[in-house]
Amino acid sequence: MSRRPPYLFTRFFKWYCKPYLQEAILGDLEEQFDEDCQQYGSLRAKRRFIWTVLRFFRPGITRSIFGTQKLNYLGMFKHNILITIRGFKRHKTVFGINLVGLITSLTCVLFSAIWINDELQKDRFHEDSDRLFQVYSRFENTDGITVWQGVTGLLESEIEEQIPQVELSGVSTDVHEYSLSVNNKRFKAQGRFGDEDYLKIFNYPLIKGEKEALADPSNILITESMAERMFGEEDPIGKNITWHFWNSEKSFRVAGILQDLTPATSDPFEFILPWTFYHDELISFKGWGNYYGRVVVKLDDLSNKELIEKKINEIFRSNNDNEQVELFLTNYSDQYLYGNYENGQQAGGRIDYVYLAMVVACFILIIACINFINLSTAFASLKTKEIGVKKTFGASKVQLAFQFFMESMLLSTISIIIAILLVGLLLEPFNHITGKELELVFEWKLLTMVLLFIPIIGLIAGMFPAIYLSGLEVISALKSKSKITGGAWSRKVLVFVQFTLSIVLIVSTLIVSQQVDFALNKNLGYDRDNLLYFLREGQILENSEAFAVELNNIPGVKLVSQSGFSIGPGLQNRTGGISWEGKGEDQQVQFWENSGDALSVEIIGLELVDGRFFNEKLNTEENSIIFNETAIHIMGLEDPVGKVVEHYTGKKTIVGVVKDFTTESLHNPIEPAMFHYKPDKAHYFIIKIAKGQELQTISEIESVYKSFNPNYPFDARFIDQDYQAMYDSEMRVAKLSKLFSGLAILISCLGLFGLTIFQVQRKVKEIGIKKVLGAESWKLAVSMTYEFTKSVLLSLFVALPVSYFIGAKWLESFASSIQLEWWFFCLAGLMALLIAWITVSSQTWKAASANPVDSLKDE
Repeated sequence: MSRRPPYLFTRFFKWYCKPYLQEAILGDLEEQFDEDCQQYGSLRAKRRFIWTVLRFFRPGITRSIFGTQKLNYLGMFKHNILITIRGFKRHKTVFGINLVGLITSLTCVLFSAIWINDELQKDRFHEDSDRLFQVYSRFENTDGITVWQGVTGLLESEIEEQIPQVELSGVSTDVHEYSLSVNNKRFKAQGRFGDEDYLKIFNYPLIKGEKEALADPSNILITESMAERMFGEEDPIGKNITWHFWNSEKSFRVAGILQDLTPATSDPFEFILPWTFYHDELISFKGWGNYYGRVVVKLDDLSNKELIEKKINEIFRSNNDNEQVELFLTNYSDQYLYGNYENGQQAGGRIDYVYLAMVVACFILIIACINFINLSTAFASLKTKEIGVKKTFGASKVQLAFQFFMESMLLSTISIIIAILLVGLLLEPFNHITGKELELVFEWKLLTMVLLFIPIIGLIAGMFPAIYLSGLEVISALKSKSKITGGAWSRKVLVFVQFTLSIVLIVSTLIVSQQVDFALNKNLGYDRDNLLYFLREGQILENSEAFAVELNNIPGVKLVSQSGFSIGPGLQNRTGGISWEGKGEDQQVQFWENSGDALSVEIIGLELVDGRFFNEKLNTEENSIIFNETAIHIMGLEDPVGKVVEHYTGKKTIVGVVKDFTTESLHNPIEPAMFHYKPDKAHYFIIKIAKGQELQTISEIESVYKSFNPNYPFDARFIDQDYQAMYDSEMRVAKLSKLFSGLAILISCLGLFGLTIFQVQRKVKEIGIKKVLGAESWKLAVSMTYEFTKSVLLSLFVALPVSYFIGAKWLESFASSIQLEWWFFCLAGLMALLIAWITVSSQTWKAASANPVDSLKDE
């Protein structure tokens, strides 16, 4: 039985030992191993062999990792740079396609990175933002669980007294638009009410004044830009500003100047008024069932979150026995990105668009890298002699691979520099699309990402070409007979991946666009066209009837109403204070409610199902109420007209039922709603304007407004514009999706174009022979297109099911959405095929139509 030394250590020795020493030393080692086997036995002989192999691993015997020759590495680096630049000049088409693809993809990636970074930084600039939590209310209604930001304003003081684990607590209102005046000069500005601890919790720096200024109910804090707008270059500290709301007004003293708010805040404002004034003077019902406050707490330790949540609910329950309401804490900086709730639980929001942007950017980058890999391997036959000669002169695989890596690194460096310049040039139009004020500021995070792009793209794009090309055999390379079958197969796979990603983007873009169009054009149950509205304030409140008469005298005005009807999330008043016959003890329902005059239901075009609208000629209308179908269904009332319900303001008789409608996003389900006849409580004037007469009519309305209300600015808006504003995010995502999908297709087509050029060059003589033998041009073009068509068709079979799954998941976030139609997917598939055919045919037809003499004359 023959004895052999350990195989692994024999291989290890051959790996590290210099080639010219291997035969002699290994022969001696094997001879010594045989002697040791006879003298000591097999086991001990193997141990001695292993020890000897390890002892020989030392300088003088081990080979250099860079090859056996001592090279001038700086010279080699310069040489490789020179060869790379010459290669770019020689193969201008390939270089141009790769460069345009990488520049386009990197520009998209940089834009996406800037936008994503801005989204992720919202509300995270506050000190210890991870310990800031807002108290939310969770209502368990008959028709599901509703989440609301509001809690009773009485809660904050109880938290401060009873929960020591809360380091700071503050209470405020949402931001609303108010009228302010200085020396009879009126301004519209966004403002909120906040308590004395508001600026201790949030990092809104004061330029002048003290954070505790809000403890005085007569003070006001304004931003720097607001101060300049109202007072010019004068120092505003100590000066008075009058605040107006409806028929109320109050003078406040400027006690501080806030630095203009950073764009990183999701809830910007221009001034803050004291909470004590709001709570003491404006809130008539200060009960634990009135959710008029926004309470934020700063925890001393994150581990105490559940304990604090429990104690807050104990405080609430001791003052309110409504077991259908539960309070909970949500991280303040998460509200912007995770604003959607399903069945009472956080379920995404704008973070979905952040993930979408990440995925799309990665798709585009991968598609560009696939182009580089495909074209590099396809045109490998043009470099085989160069590789063969270098290998003949002793170049190792590592040195050759380094050359190809350098090519991809140089290309990625050029691309990233041009991409940065393009981002700087195109940032303004990109801001217009996204509705942001983004800036190209190289913070360390962004700078690190940009610098990492160069080696990452270089490695991704250059890895396969470097390994593949450096592994070509010397003899076959010098004979130009290196087989590219493996490269051809891999190129088909990469084209398949490329078009799969492109088709997914096309289908996703179609679905987003269709859903946005559906939302903007859907019948919402009311007529939102040509409805102009503005706030009832100032002297108009005292002369509402006369003002309405003057408006009705304008030729282009069809209807005038005083109403609280408004569009947008969180703008409507809701109440659970209503009872009816048969209502269960644990049955809680939150109703949308609107106060207005006799035309407040008719002017918005609601369709009557049963009963009648309000009639101002009847003296009993203040005790009348109109519900929508959902409200009647939830209450379980049959033949509802004439029945009496108990409202928190008294008994009300149902006089009508209208069809369902929604004033919020289609993400939210239709909710129960009711209308009251209370003109004096209406917030707005709503005017129905005749179509085609908008400009003239608005001008005349403004003239009438100024004659009745000279001290107030005329600030009117259309309801349909407010509705569109709710879908601002979706519309912007739709625009970006179309743009990025188009770029992805463009990059894919550039790759196909380059591969077609390669295919035509490789088959030019074959085409010439076939034409001589009588082949028709169109048949030759079709046969050359066939291979690419197979890859695109296979992409369709994979991409369409994936697209269906992604689209269905996204549409689940809407309470009302489009159906995924078959033509979405057929259209996307047809677009991909047509684009591929047009791209490929442009070159194949040119080659097939060429004179065969030109291609065969050198034979």
